[in-house]
Amino acid sequence: MPFQLRSTARRALLAGGCLLALGAVVHSAPPGNRGTIVGQLRSAGPDKEAGKEAGKANLARKVVALHRASGNTFPGTIDPQTGAFSIGQLPLKGIYDCRIDFASGRLLEGINLNVPPSDYVEEQPLSEEDLETIKTKVRRMNKFEDVVEIKNISGNIQHAAILLNKLRTRPFFDSKPGEVIWRSELWHFERPEETWVKVQDELFVVLYRQRMQRTAYQAKSVTFDAALGGIRLTREAPQRDLGRVRLPLQKPGIHFRSAPQPAPLRTSSVSTDN
Repeated sequence: MPFQLRSTARRALLAGGCLLALGAVVHSAPPGNRGTIVGQLRSAGPDKEAGKEAGKANLARKVVALHRASGNTFPGTIDPQTGAFSIGQLPLKGIYDCRIDFASGRLLEGINLNVPPSDYVEEQPLSEEDLETIKTKVRRMNKFEDVVEIKNISGNIQHAAILLNKLRTRPFFDSKPGEVIWRSELWHFERPEETWVKVQDELFVVLYRQRMQRTAYQAKSVTFDAALGGIRLTREAPQRDLGRVRLPLQKPGIHFRSAPQPAPLRTSSVSTDN
């Protein structure tokens, strides 16, 4: 490929910058080992134009930060009228996803679609061929579920994150009439050479795995939002302000919403959710 590898650039920087590194002054990080996530829902409280019932549906009841690596959940506070929320006392060096529960039963949940940078100095997005290859391999690997929705594929030429929504509608062991198994998962693929393969050091990230009546599943409304996921807190940057957060979609279903893309575009994100 016509792009210079990052490893070459790293060696050049090391060779040319050793003397500067020896004379550099190391500054200590600010004190403290806890961080905070804050934000505000764009539209909260009663909506006069939409009526009281719609206003009640937009009321946020609870906000938490999810540390998926450990399974820990950290509760926060939210003003149901203004939509302002804060989640504090979060251990640093963790990666968090935010989840907001609404009075209507809807969920707005962050999803971490960050992937490692590729080995190329100039980042390259996923190609159409890459996307089709990943989709084909993902569908072949899912044997238990008979409904597999690929909600989003994000990444670069060497790494990809895949958000899956899956359903088992056929009868299964000890199943009751009308019962289904719902799974939402986050998978990771990589291309160390010329072939895309599933990352071997993890099975997948389980977002939801529930057994329920199909009518209960059809009533669910979950919006996965990339803007609320992959939040990294450090001693240098212990607070993250999410700014104005959009309300989740009001219709039933499992939805995906991408984060605003910075310019220039460094990775690609392809959603199959309308």
